[in-house]
Amino acid sequence: MKKKSTSQSAFFNLRILIAVLFCLVGVAVALFGSGAFSSAFAQTRGTNNNQSPTNQDAPGTQSPEVVRMVGPVRLDQDLRDLPFIPPKAEFEEQALMRYPHGTGERGTATGYGVSGLAKVQELLKGLSIPATMPPPLLTFDGTNRVQSGCNCAPPDTDGDVGPNHYVQAVNVSFRVFDKTGVTLAGPTTYNSLFAPLTGTPCSGFNDGDPFVFYDQVADRWVVSDFAFPSFPGASFWQCIAVSQTPSPVSGGWFLYAIQIDPANPTQLGDYPKFGMWNNPQPGGTYFFTVNLFTNPTTFVGVRAFALDRARMLAGMSANAIAITIPPAGLGDSYSLVAATFRTGSAPPAGEDEFLLAIDSPASGGVTLTQVKGWRYHVDFVTPANSTLGILPNHTPNALMTVSPFVDAFSNAAGFTIVPQQGTADKIQTLGDKIMTPLVYQNRAGT
Repeated sequence: MKKKSTSQSAFFNLRILIAVLFCLVGVAVALFGSGAFSSAFAQTRGTNNNQSPTNQDAPGTQSPEVVRMVGPVRLDQDLRDLPFIPPKAEFEEQALMRYPHGTGERGTATGYGVSGLAKVQELLKGLSIPATMPPPLLTFDGTNRVQSGCNCAPPDTDGDVGPNHYVQAVNVSFRVFDKTGVTLAGPTTYNSLFAPLTGTPCSGFNDGDPFVFYDQVADRWVVSDFAFPSFPGASFWQCIAVSQTPSPVSGGWFLYAIQIDPANPTQLGDYPKFGMWNNPQPGGTYFFTVNLFTNPTTFVGVRAFALDRARMLAGMSANAIAITIPPAGLGDSYSLVAATFRTGSAPPAGEDEFLLAIDSPASGGVTLTQVKGWRYHVDFVTPANSTLGILPNHTPNALMTVSPFVDAFSNAAGFTIVPQQGTADKIQTLGDKIMTPLVYQNRAGT
């Protein structure tokens, strides 16, 4: 979580960014594609000598929490007709990380950090990528920082594409395009969208970290961001909107809000990331995970939520199941990412959700060889049967050995290591975590 008012602009080397992206998600793709991911969970492998022989805790042996969601509030207005509610004033936030090793900024516009080219080359080592890429079918300008209403950097850009729309979120607003790049609605501030969620910070204190995804099974859209009056503070919420129809412009929305941890209200849920799963049957689950912080330098765990997808799609009241993994169960990891499926066959009926993470050591330049995996068993009928990882600290269900790699940050430059053409400015990476989406593919039933 970091937003900073800026007037800088620069061109970036898209090929380098794409290469870094391939590096960070390639491990997960390889695991899913080979079937190693599913088979790894069938083995008794983990970080705790007290793990059960089946490598998954039995239902009823953990203590999941049931968190009440506010809503739904039905919003039947066309996005283009919503009253404009401006975002919060420009603000600066610190980057929140597993260990406070810095971003590499030195307070100057140019020349800070060190060249990241060697680091990028190291990440690319052994990765098989075709020498050329096909050109994009279409390119068009998205929302810039001024249009977003925040004028902040980094932009926290996110988006997803459906059959007829592309929805892009930048900081504190989102915008809907058609498939030719024509703007259909927006930018719409999250304060405008979530204004009806009165009594929660979602009605006027939306702070960004947005997420957008298209539910291809239901042909619906989900947009989300977090909201809070101040940090540190005592009121931290996630705001979630599910489209009523396939149209994110005119079809209306169901609005929900959820407090991150009612029992620990001073915990901010940072870096929210979503995934979709078809279990438990019949309605499936929307998952999201957050990193928990009580102040900019105090990390207190990861919290994983399971939302009742069927009830949210129907615009019904819904509770969430939430489980917190303390630092003792994470080791050097944070930023767990829930798997999601987009194409092909759905996961087998009864298959529990997968979450992955890599370590984020306190020091840069550490060679890593493992990916950690958790199983999330969800039971909306009997929430007490839900489990995540292995007790007592929800440690991973599996450790998967992969080819050696190095996190994309350094002690000298932090995350500001990716060079650009035509400027000395460097781009910050998110190189200490697995990127979203974590794509699942059903290969012959696994």
